Amino acid sequence: MKSWKEENGEIFLWGEETKEAVPVIWCHIFSREEGEKIWGQITEPCVLAGVSGRDWNRDFSPWRAEKVFAKSTDFSGGAGEYLLYFENDILPRIEQALSFEVRDRGIAGYSMAGLFAVYAMYHSDKFNRIGTMSGSLWFDGWEDYAVSHTIKAINPVIYVSLGRREHKVRNVRMASVKACTERLAAYWEKSWPVIRESEPGGHFDDPEGRVARGISRLLAFGRP
Repeated sequence: MKSWKEENGEIFLWGEETKEAVPVIWCHIFSREEGEKIWGQITEPCVLAGVSGRDWNRDFSPWRAEKVFAKSTDFSGGAGEYLLYFENDILPRIEQALSFEVRDRGIAGYSMAGLFAVYAMYHSDKFNRIGTMSGSLWFDGWEDYAVSHTIKAINPVIYVSLGRREHKVRNVRMASVKACTERLAAYWEKSWPVIRESEPGGHFDDPEGRVARGISRLLAFGRP
C-alpha cells in the first residue's frame, strides 16, 4: 500500500504493486482503517484508490441545501469544483504511480460519497463503473436533476444498494431515500446495466462490507 499526504487528508493505493492492467476503483473514505476493511473484502482483482479528509457536506453536494442533522453543517454545493480538482489533479498525479496505463476506472462511495459517485457519472467521462452504496439519493432536487440531464460516462455499469431499514427515519428528507433510489435505478436501467442490491439493516450497518460487495459485483459484471 502506498499513501500520499494531502493538505486535509491522505490518499491511499491498495494493490498498486500489480503489473496487470486491472480496473482502478476510486472510493472516498473517512480513514485508512476504513479503506483497509473495504480492501480486505473485495473479491475481484483491482487497485483500490481511497481518498480521505474531504469535507463531505461541501465537496460531495451538488448545490446548497440545509443540513439534516442539528450538529452538522449545511450542504454548500462544492461537488462541481471538487470534481474538477479530483479528475484533473488527483487522478493523474496518483495513477502515475501505477505500472500500467489505466483504461478501466470506477468510482464508488457510501452515503454522500455515493451521491458524488453518480454526480461524477453525469459530469465526467473518466469512470465507467459507478457504485452508490446507501447513497444520499434523497438529496434535495437530485432526482429531478438526474432524470432531466444526460449522463457523461461512457457505457457505464451502475451498482445501487440500500439498507432495507434506511427509509425508516424521522427526517422526512432522508425518509424518501428508498423511493428516490428505486425510481432512479429504474430510470437508469432503461439505458444502462444496473445492479441492484437490498442490504439488511439501516444506514449505519456494515458500510465497509456494503462498499466491498458493490465494488466486487461491479468488477465481476460481464464476466463469463
